[in-house]
Amino acid sequence: MQFIRRSKSVVQTKVSRYVSPTSSDSLCEEEVMALDLHPMISREHAEEENPCPLIGGFDFKLYRPGEQVPLCDDIFLPLRIESDCTSNEGIKLYFRRRNCSSLFVGRPIELDPVRLRCVATWKYQQFTFSIVKWHGSPDFWCIRVLYVNNDINAVNIYFNGNCPLDNRKLDRMLILKHFKIHHVTNICEDENLVCSYHHCSTHVRDNCKLSCSLCEPEKEERPCVFPGKFRGFWNSLEGPVRSALVIDNETLTHQSQTWFCVTSTTSENLRQRKVLKLKFENGCHPRYMCVDIEQPAESVLRYRTGSELHWPIKGLEEVCEDRHFDYSPATSDVTGVAPTSGPWVYFINDVPKFVTCNLPWYIPKSSFYDMYDSTNHLANQGCLINGNGSPGHVLHLYYTYKDRSNQWRIQLKKTFVCLASIRFIGENDVLITQNIDEGVYMCWSFYRDHSRNYVYIFGAKDCGNGTNMQLVIYSAKRALATLVLNRNSTECDFLNADNDKIMTRRSDDALVNLTENVVGSSTATTTLHIFAAFIICAITCSIT
Repeated sequence: MQFIRRSKSVVQTKVSRYVSPTSSDSLCEEEVMALDLHPMISREHAEEENPCPLIGGFDFKLYRPGEQVPLCDDIFLPLRIESDCTSNEGIKLYFRRRNCSSLFVGRPIELDPVRLRCVATWKYQQFTFSIVKWHGSPDFWCIRVLYVNNDINAVNIYFNGNCPLDNRKLDRMLILKHFKIHHVTNICEDENLVCSYHHCSTHVRDNCKLSCSLCEPEKEERPCVFPGKFRGFWNSLEGPVRSALVIDNETLTHQSQTWFCVTSTTSENLRQRKVLKLKFENGCHPRYMCVDIEQPAESVLRYRTGSELHWPIKGLEEVCEDRHFDYSPATSDVTGVAPTSGPWVYFINDVPKFVTCNLPWYIPKSSFYDMYDSTNHLANQGCLINGNGSPGHVLHLYYTYKDRSNQWRIQLKKTFVCLASIRFIGENDVLITQNIDEGVYMCWSFYRDHSRNYVYIFGAKDCGNGTNMQLVIYSAKRALATLVLNRNSTECDFLNADNDKIMTRRSDDALVNLTENVVGSSTATTTLHIFAAFIICAITCSIT
């Protein structure tokens, strides 16, 4: 027996056709091995997404095996397949009508397209096979693609999960044939290759906009340019694991996709926002997306995108409607965030410039804080310094402890520089900072009630989730740390006397020493030491 791995979750086997009472190498010779045509699938790992057996977009005809008359051929719009237009996107099938989709999924469905996820893809003999999964069914299907001279000749879909090598008729199978590429380059295009002026007095007139002169390509869509201040290479706040943003004269590239700036002469509402267009050369139809781009500071760029719309669309103005920017936080129990409030994605240029931190007026230049971790346990105490002789673009976090004589001492000092101080209408600032030792970016938000002031410190990935108040109310659980500032406190007065002893350490050098940090007094319990070590690791490994 031979096991052939097709993907992490799919395995096929080969078994010798003969049985021998004794061990023999000849049992494993290729010519006596038979391939099991029903792949074995591990449902535990079957959530993966792999490349699909075909790439591009095609109109096609649908057949049952042995029949010459295509199915669902009385619809003016052709049946369509788009596969892996972008990396590992899967297969999308457009049936145009509910009863046509039931041929595949066993029941009529309202939404088009039907998306299939490719779990495994491999080549064997003259065929390319793939195991696919539709989310609405527990079953896995097998797709077999036959290429002739690098063109798709036929796609067989086997709904019982078998992957046969012959052309036997099976009850649960369909065949896709007669593939045609319909290249679309503009909003003003016909939706069917057969469109002509003969259709202009029929009910399909709106599907033949170009042939029926219902639009003008040069007015509906033309290139536009990005402002010069946006152009350049912008680094993600989240570090090298996140892709950069590159803005040229007419294009924006992010996550390996290059989008083109397009606009319309018929719209007055596209001046504040930009419409982006993703073009394809493989038959996939264009996609459109609206983008907001702002520059809250000279070194910082932020942008957010609306929903991705697939051609055909009514016009570019539709792409930038507010409804396509609706935003809800990741947690399902959160409601009430205003539409178009995020999420923003922040980027920074190669040579960032500092800005004045401009903390809210109610944050003193020197504040003693209690630091709480994400589970609301007290983890440390110290001083937040903004001013007091330091440059206006610098923040200092001092981690402190009390010695045996009950005097405050400095355990660790962390220094941050401010890169953007973002003020929203009627709200306080959100700060974007960088730790000068490790270069890690973070954002800070502020809040006050009748008795205390609060500082929430977030990782870079959460910086764009709304305004200051939305961060505080809806995202506080994701904060790396919460500082509760004591008003009118004098605990930080000792810093001037200890200035000569202050050390700035890298987090990786200081982790062991941080377990010595205590909260409140030198008699703190071992458990509290562990909590301090945990949160300081979380903060200094991430906040640093």
